[in-house]
Amino acid sequence: MSDKFTPARLPEVCAPRKSLLARFDEAAEDGFVFVSAQGGSGKTVTTLLWLNKSGHTPVWIGLDGYDNSPSVFYKLLATGLYSLQPDNENLGRILTDPAFSATPVEHTVELLSELRPEVGKYVIVLDDFHQITNGEIIKSLPMILRRLPHTFTFFILSRGEIPPELLPFVKDEKKDILHREALRFTESEIKRYLNTLGHFLTPDEAKLVYMATDGWAIGVNAIALSGKVAGSGGDGFARFFENMAWNAWDAELQNFCMRTSIADEFDTELAAALSGRDDAHAVMEDLSRSNSFLSRLHGDTYRYHHLFQEFLQKQLKSSGTDEAMLYKTAARYYKDHEDYSRALRFWLQSGDYKGTDNFLFLFLFRGHKNGVADYADFLHGFFQNPLPERASREAPVLHVLYAWYYYLTSRFEEYAKHMDAILRNLPRIAKAGNEFVEFAMLAFHVDYRKTLKTQVTLFHLFGGVLKSYTQTGLATNIASFTHNLPYMHRSNRDYSEIALNPKILDKIDHTYAPLLGPEWVYLRPGILASFTYERSQLEAALVQNTDVLGLIGPDNKPDGRICVMVLQHSILWQMGRFEEAGKAMDALAAFADESAQYFLPNLTAYRAKWELLDGDKSAAREWLAKYYVTDTEHIEFFRSFQHFTTARAYAALGEMESALRYLLLLREFGKNLNRPLDRCEAGAILAALYWTLNQKKEAEAELTETLEVLQPYGFVRVVADEGEAVVPVLKRILSTVGGKEYTGPLTRAYVNEVMLAAHSFGSRHKGYLAEAGRETGRPVKLSKQQTRMLTLLAQGYKNAEISEMTGLSIPTIKSHTSLAYKKLGVNNAMDAVLKAKELGLIGQAPDGGEGAE
Repeated sequence: MSDKFTPARLPEVCAPRKSLLARFDEAAEDGFVFVSAQGGSGKTVTTLLWLNKSGHTPVWIGLDGYDNSPSVFYKLLATGLYSLQPDNENLGRILTDPAFSATPVEHTVELLSELRPEVGKYVIVLDDFHQITNGEIIKSLPMILRRLPHTFTFFILSRGEIPPELLPFVKDEKKDILHREALRFTESEIKRYLNTLGHFLTPDEAKLVYMATDGWAIGVNAIALSGKVAGSGGDGFARFFENMAWNAWDAELQNFCMRTSIADEFDTELAAALSGRDDAHAVMEDLSRSNSFLSRLHGDTYRYHHLFQEFLQKQLKSSGTDEAMLYKTAARYYKDHEDYSRALRFWLQSGDYKGTDNFLFLFLFRGHKNGVADYADFLHGFFQNPLPERASREAPVLHVLYAWYYYLTSRFEEYAKHMDAILRNLPRIAKAGNEFVEFAMLAFHVDYRKTLKTQVTLFHLFGGVLKSYTQTGLATNIASFTHNLPYMHRSNRDYSEIALNPKILDKIDHTYAPLLGPEWVYLRPGILASFTYERSQLEAALVQNTDVLGLIGPDNKPDGRICVMVLQHSILWQMGRFEEAGKAMDALAAFADESAQYFLPNLTAYRAKWELLDGDKSAAREWLAKYYVTDTEHIEFFRSFQHFTTARAYAALGEMESALRYLLLLREFGKNLNRPLDRCEAGAILAALYWTLNQKKEAEAELTETLEVLQPYGFVRVVADEGEAVVPVLKRILSTVGGKEYTGPLTRAYVNEVMLAAHSFGSRHKGYLAEAGRETGRPVKLSKQQTRMLTLLAQGYKNAEISEMTGLSIPTIKSHTSLAYKKLGVNNAMDAVLKAKELGLIGQAPDGGEGAE
């Protein structure tokens, strides 16, 4: 175990670089070092030299694109920590907990608390950190760093700049962040290094090498390997290496390197399979000893420097070697080792798409089981490099994978394209296996473009090719069948249509229900109980849902049980039976912690939602601080519930622009994916915000449209839960609906029912908007757009003219100005301009003159 995280061995001869190592010494004194430089600058070798000199016990973690998800990243980090104390049983227990992948950050925090105090000095190195772009990892890493014992120094090696989230750990930027300039070889260092290798240079020759390489470490190393001094500057690594070293290597060594270069990392077994050499281990050992182009990641696993790997892959392409055969060899290797995701990747890279069926089958139905969020993180990386169009023509089963991914991430147009392709290719997909047909049925069942009534009518499309159902229900065996969402009627799809036509359930019984296996027994009545709740018939909903709870047994999946428990808490809470609701919440939290830790982010979002409805601003701040709450420009379906809590939290804190941005995204998400309840929840909150911002017409229009969607279903709660914030809007709509000139679909009775429910709710819960814009005593800060709008208003422009000048729509301009009014505590443009000038927020150009922007 400890050997696995031992750093790569240094080449037998290295440049001593004493002055640079002194810089590393100074930086390490502060406990955090960030080395930011391009590839080939010497980050890794210099850090290895410093480790050798320092005598600290290292944990070296080499990162790649596969590590860019929280579950994989923190498993690596936690395993590295465990390697320091392999006899610590508590560490082993935490690391092997099946729930680790569901809550990796929390498990890593727990693991840190179980580390025994040590007297030695330790170093953790994250190499190639630029591969980590996942927002959850970047946001959560400071939480881990703060909990590391003081005996640890943390090194990060990256080609990118330091993320802002890590800057608080930098005590002195000039000392603790090292850039390429610090790593560049000087002429005297080049001369000493080459002298050590037996290449004695004159000062002029050393200068020539410096000019040729610009002090670039990998260029200096290429010259060192060749023993030649290059005179032409500006050449890249490929030219250096080819002219100065590669051409001198024997053909067998060249062939070994080229063939193994298709893998980002490889062990002896894979290297032997790719190269056909029984002495692969000896070759790898010799290469890693003699130069820095091949390094040991851990144990028996090696990788090439990325520049050398790119060079080798170009050589491979021009060599005439059968690359497809090499990729297939790697695919079979990973298949035999049950790493089905890499097996699938390599097979697809071979270009033999006709052979995809078996590898995709193993990946979908025998592999990845860590929950929807983790699944999506993995697939993000998988789809970074799209396959050619011929791939899905030759292997139609790929349409199933594509549809699944685009559905999970709510890329609705791409999903539709691949869903249509699935239907066209059903007979060919069926030949790949019966599970693929079931998966195709599941993808069709969530097709947002078709009603449930249409879907059950078209079930015959699958009947001709379906042989049987997976006994336990295929939908429940792939990942969370509710997709982590807490309300079953708003889970894998919005089932509101059934509220209009309950007889659809009878049709589903004999078509799609078997995909859910025994879960359908309680899901069927559970959906009906959810509709009763949405209609605010709380007593009846409690009776129905309590009966549903009784239908769930110990062998049922956690997902559906969670939905029923969430609804039970919601009903009790709405009824004001807070003691019982508290017990229901305790039971829900205990169950999720024990059996469904992947649900914890959504459970936290659910709890924060209710706290926000009681006006708890601290709950808003706590929610936004969670590592899994990261900024987004796109609503991913399985995280949609969390985004609603994020919007409410921003509104509670008076950050209206952020709240509006999220709500507009959520409203479009609901429309595009035919999810009326999501669309209407966003609409209700938007209306409340518009009213708060004094945009009365926009508030009325938004809520009117929302009510028109909800009225046919008789749903009340999704609007009423906004409490007093929507009551004045509802009063205005009620007045409009009661007028003689009104010809719209809304009825006075329905609007009145929603208004009474909202008023009743608001009398018990003050809501998150009650104090959102209240003075806090903090300095007023206007955004760039708000400042721009007020400046133009101060110059006498009207909204229409501002729209023409800026390209912004008039509603957007009104949103910016209303937010400015709110921050300034005024109600009109004139007062806003006067107040902004008084506070020095507008009216002074950078040169001190009048005007702005």
